[in-house]
Amino acid sequence: MRRSRVVLCALVVVLGGILGACGEDEPADRIKLEPQQTASSASPDVKTTKNSEGCKLLSPAERESIAGDKLDAVAPMPAIKGALLCRWTKTLSTPRTTAIQVISQPLQVWVKRLPKHIDNLVSSGKAEEEYSKQLQALKKDVIRAPEDISDKQACKYFALLVEISRDKKGLTEGLLFQGTQYGDYKVTWQRCSRGVHTEMIYEEPGLEISLPLAQSVIRLGKVAHKRAAAELK
Repeated sequence: MRRSRVVLCALVVVLGGILGACGEDEPADRIKLEPQQTASSASPDVKTTKNSEGCKLLSPAERESIAGDKLDAVAPMPAIKGALLCRWTKTLSTPRTTAIQVISQPLQVWVKRLPKHIDNLVSSGKAEEEYSKQLQALKKDVIRAPEDISDKQACKYFALLVEISRDKKGLTEGLLFQGTQYGDYKVTWQRCSRGVHTEMIYEEPGLEISLPLAQSVIRLGKVAHKRAAAELK
């Protein structure tokens, strides 16, 4: 699925490793594609199985629709208690290969991991002082009583992370093209709604920024998120 570069046009600007967002009904063709240079993720070491519920979030045909090829090999990835997850790849025999990864977790699970995200954001220096104070207060609330945080409040926390990166309030969905150490890109999409946080990542050696690819990732991400929300409720 080699994609030609496209003009950076329209809405979403993503900075600092936190996803900017389209609102729940934001049309895909209004997404602005903005690259960011990051290091590749470390190799996972815990194996999922083809029979796991997470591996039912996208069908073989849906995975092939974005990759242009079958992605049926299930690769190892870290386990998250209470989450649905799966990583499908073209092959397990090479370190870099085309892959789709989905992680969907109840917001109560996501919230418990939030303090670590806050620490990373604050230590990176990407949050201005006024936001640093809000984040530290938020962190204390989460640590003190994570079970008391409602799904609505959890998505507000997610939206705050988006606001810090984009200076735009109330957004709970986002897409980001992340530059890799190999000089190409991977695509990350996230959504917070229906009591669930879902992250979908698409990787392909030599991948370039592309609006059609962004639209495909959003389309499949929404499919996986809807199924996860039904399964996790």
